[in-house]
This record gives sequence, structure tokens and C-alpha cells, in this order.
Amino acid sequence: MTSIQTDNGQLFYFKFGDGDKILLAFHGFGQDNKIFQDWTKELGKEYTIYSFDLFYHGKSTRVYNSLSKNDWKFYLEQFLATEKITEFSVIGFSLGGRFAIASALTFPKKTKEITLIAPDGVFLTIWFKLATTPIIRLLFKHLLLNPSALDGLIAFNDKYRIVSPYLGNFVRKELGDAANRKRVYISWNHFKPLGYSKKQLASLFNQAEFKRRIILGSKDHIIKPEKILPIIRKMGGFEVDVLPLKHHQLIKQEVAKLIRDKHS
Repeated sequence: MTSIQTDNGQLFYFKFGDGDKILLAFHGFGQDNKIFQDWTKELGKEYTIYSFDLFYHGKSTRVYNSLSKNDWKFYLEQFLATEKITEFSVIGFSLGGRFAIASALTFPKKTKEITLIAPDGVFLTIWFKLATTPIIRLLFKHLLLNPSALDGLIAFNDKYRIVSPYLGNFVRKELGDAANRKRVYISWNHFKPLGYSKKQLASLFNQAEFKRRIILGSKDHIIKPEKILPIIRKMGGFEVDVLPLKHHQLIKQEVAKLIRDKHS
């Protein structure tokens, strides 16, 4: 494992595979770089995969403040110089989609292709909005730091079905301990500046020359195809695959095989 070190933190990454093409891979919330290790069985001959630990995940650390686009550009510049990379493709799952988008749009001339898998950063879930909207952010922070209050909110949702039961169960699982509750609050708020408005995304993607693909799950209750596809269609040029999978299943090897087959 290698890292890019700055005064504000360390960005760790691991290299899998030995293919001629370069793929930068960004995992989802609560995961780490190892989530892409099995993908080498399908992609390792074609790609060298640089799989990153997002900040506050795995070994990557950073001071608790916002990560701007310029901050991320600096990390990537150091990484590309260290590894002597001149062009690359990017892939991002869930939270990692925000990083994949920021990477591709920061270096559009160096990017060959972007693959977004049920990505954050295009469609904002109700939980992300709650966690990052200034007016109610403090209330959400209170909920995250007080399990009984969060349980009360989930019970209220169970009764009135504001969001789907599946999403409620997801929240129970992901926010089941204090460390995860803190991490989700910090991640969503500190990574928010990496995002783009829908108008910005449409403009920048329509100008970009790199290939682009999005993979969604028809059984995904977190990033629902019917919510994100109308946005994607305005960006132009996206190849769309909708698989009969739930959110957490979209990181399985079947998806890596789909990507391999598309390139064969």
C-alpha cells in the first residue's frame, strides 16, 4: 500500500492487476480499497487498478474540514506524478461516485472513461440533504450523536413511510455504532464541496470527450434508477445498464464481468 501525504492528511491506495490500462477505483461508504481486489479476476489482465481508501475509511486520514475541488486536484496531481500516469479511467461506487466524477471532471483530457455504479454526487438522497443542509444540519448531527433520538426518527419513518423500509433498514445497519455515525456525518459534510449542481454536471459532461457509463440496480432503494436516469439523460452520452440487483450487490464480480465484456 502506498500513500500521498500532505500537511492535511494521507491518501492511501493499493495496486491490483497488471494490465496496460489504468483504472482509478473509489469505494462506497464503510468500505475500503479491498472491495475491488476480487475485480482483478475479471479486469486484472486489461487494467492496473489503483484502489483508494477514501478519507476517514481504511487507512486514509485527513483533518476534519471540507475537501474542496482544489484540495482533491492537489492529491490527484501528486498521485499521477508519483505513479507516472498520463491517462486513466475512473470508477466509483456509491459514495465513491462523488470522487470519480470530481476526478474525471478535474482532468477531462487525461480521462479515457468513467463508470458510475449507483453513484452519489448525481442524485442526492434525503439523508444526504438532511445531513448537509445548513438549517437542519445541527439537528441531524444531534440525531447521529444520540442513538435514542435516531431510533425515534427511524420508528417515525417505519410508521409513516417517509422513505422506504429498505432504506430505513440500511440506515439502521450503517449507523448502528458511534464510529459509523460520526463517519457518515463527517464524510457527507466534508465531501459535499466535491459535488456539482445538476446544471454544472450537464454542461461539463456534454463538453467532455471521454466515454461514460452508469450501472444501476433495479432493486436499489437508495439510488433508484427512476430518480437518477432523468438527470443522467440530460448529461448526454451515458451508456446505461440496469441490473436486477440491490445497492450493496452492485460491487460484486458480476459487475466487473459486465465491464470486461463491454470492452471485449
